[in-house]
Amino acid sequence: MAATLAWRLSATNGSSLATADLEKNGDLKIQDSEPPTPYSVMKMGVRDRTSSMEDPDGTLATVAQCIELLRQSSSSVQEKEYGLRQLRDLVETRENVFSAVGSHSQAVPVLVSLLRSGSLGVKIQAATVLGSLCKENELRVKVLLGGCIPPLLGLLKSSSADGQIASAKTIYAVSQGGAKDHVGSKIFSTEGVVPALWELLRNGLKTGNLVDNLLTGALKNLSSSTEGFWSATIQAGGVDILVKLLTTGQSDTQANVCFLLACMMTQDSSICYKVLAAEATKQLLKLLGPGNEASVRAEAAGALKSLSAQCKDARQEIAKSDGIPALINATIAPSKEFMQGEYAQALQENAMCALANISGGLSFVISSLGQSLESCSSPAQSADTLGALASALMIYDSKAESTRASDPVAIEQTLVNQFKPHLPFLVQERTIEALASLYGNAILSDKLVNSEAKRLLVGLITMAINEVQDELVRALLTLCNNEGSLWRALQGREGVQLLISLLGLSSEQQQECAVALLCLLSNENDESKWAITAAGGIPPLVQILETGSAKAKEDSATILRNLCNHSEDIRACVESADAVPALLWLLKNGSPNGKEIAARTLNHLIHKSDTATISQLTALLTSDLPESKVHVLDALRSMLSVVPLSDVLREGSAANDAIETMIKILSSTKEETQAKSASALAGIF
Repeated sequence: MAATLAWRLSATNGSSLATADLEKNGDLKIQDSEPPTPYSVMKMGVRDRTSSMEDPDGTLATVAQCIELLRQSSSSVQEKEYGLRQLRDLVETRENVFSAVGSHSQAVPVLVSLLRSGSLGVKIQAATVLGSLCKENELRVKVLLGGCIPPLLGLLKSSSADGQIASAKTIYAVSQGGAKDHVGSKIFSTEGVVPALWELLRNGLKTGNLVDNLLTGALKNLSSSTEGFWSATIQAGGVDILVKLLTTGQSDTQANVCFLLACMMTQDSSICYKVLAAEATKQLLKLLGPGNEASVRAEAAGALKSLSAQCKDARQEIAKSDGIPALINATIAPSKEFMQGEYAQALQENAMCALANISGGLSFVISSLGQSLESCSSPAQSADTLGALASALMIYDSKAESTRASDPVAIEQTLVNQFKPHLPFLVQERTIEALASLYGNAILSDKLVNSEAKRLLVGLITMAINEVQDELVRALLTLCNNEGSLWRALQGREGVQLLISLLGLSSEQQQECAVALLCLLSNENDESKWAITAAGGIPPLVQILETGSAKAKEDSATILRNLCNHSEDIRACVESADAVPALLWLLKNGSPNGKEIAARTLNHLIHKSDTATISQLTALLTSDLPESKVHVLDALRSMLSVVPLSDVLREGSAANDAIETMIKILSSTKEETQAKSASALAGIF
């Protein structure tokens, strides 16, 4: 047997394999042939070289061999299992196998045929390979269209534990098309997949938790796309099955169960009363606790959110079951337990929304938490309350505003009052976190004075340590108490020096906040411009033009423009710091806003003719980048306006070449470029 397999799979391509099999079965006799001619040898060599170029690692050939072996009716069960294992190994180890299988017209039909009529071992292997192919969406659709669902359901209902697991995995994989899977929606509905899965879950399978997880996961996938999903679910007794699995299932199953319950209650509010009657509320609250997986906690909070939104009795039941403290703890869990990722955010938001439902709105939650800060008996309790308040402020939206508007000024003052002498570190940290949520909320911050400066200060405070953090906190409190402008809050030149010190070795986020604050200062205070220059701020600002984030580059260019505008002496300093090449790079490669700022800054920076810069700007007019030439033309017009007329008229000069290029692009296909070029030429002359 091993020798036969080795002989069969040693062929270099599918056709030779087929020929060998056919000859073995007596279906084909190979005739004696003439020795190969030089031309035929050369032709074969070209074909082999072309084949090796198209299939360098032999994946296409190996896939073809495997499929051909599986197609042969003469192949034994052991040979088919061997071919399926080899195909599975290819799928798991070679990235290009998906395209190889996808390009083979018989691959999926052969696999589905084996799943339908092969031996148990072959069916299990075929199901496994089909499930692996579903990692690539185009192949997933082919598998679905190939008629895999009926044989998969048949294997799932078999008495074989391995068969149940393999088919459940593949059903889960093939169901992952999402809401846009319209073809899958029809097929799953037509084949009655949803009631079949619920029936299997109700009756229970030998394999227990593993298959329960896969089947509830498949139902979760299908809930967003399959026609008639919810009516089929309710008719199949899905609520009772889910409530039972809520207490008996493992963590992954519980997460799927909570998700499905939340969706069901949103679809049909009468489901809430079944959930209450089954006393599932306490179990959902229990799943919020730290002993559970993050996914389970997040989905349990989502179920409580739906339950409390749809049913008044449920809100009372949650409150009576000590649900409010549990939900508050859930909102602060990501911060306290250093949780990260989508489930941490979902847990926080879902728990806070459930609290809002129970309390009559998010504004009531915010005001209640703010008032309770006065009666906290320990730093730990204060920190927890502040953490919950931070979560509430983070998700406050227009819907909450329309229900009952919160007063951001009162909230800000409540938080500022928490800064007291010898404040425990954790309380200060959570207060800053709550202020960050307040200033980061577009609806609330819009009603506060200097909210952008406060937001940036809070951002720097979270990243600073020791004396620097203390200085920044003092500046924030000065602004919050309306005791002066940003310049005064930062103590003038001292604050500027502090911010410039943060431009160098700081993180990108810290640098971005520091530059943005310097930009605000340079926009509103003339003294700050000389302070920035005297503190050695120009070189690091030019450096940021080259290496900073997109936002930092834009703010840096704005500061340099403000400096150039303020004083000729400062303008000369900016020019001598090699700002022009950095601004030209930003003009070419920056964001649309960055290009506009770079052009304006160049207009203020360049006060004399510069041949090299004119040539670079001219080159930008004819290069692929930037796509829009509007800002380049702005800068070029400004520069050519100070060039002597004799240079403009002298053939071969940089200025003359620029004028000629501007005239040429008057025939551009873009009307915007035509109009801007005409306007620039008119401005120059």
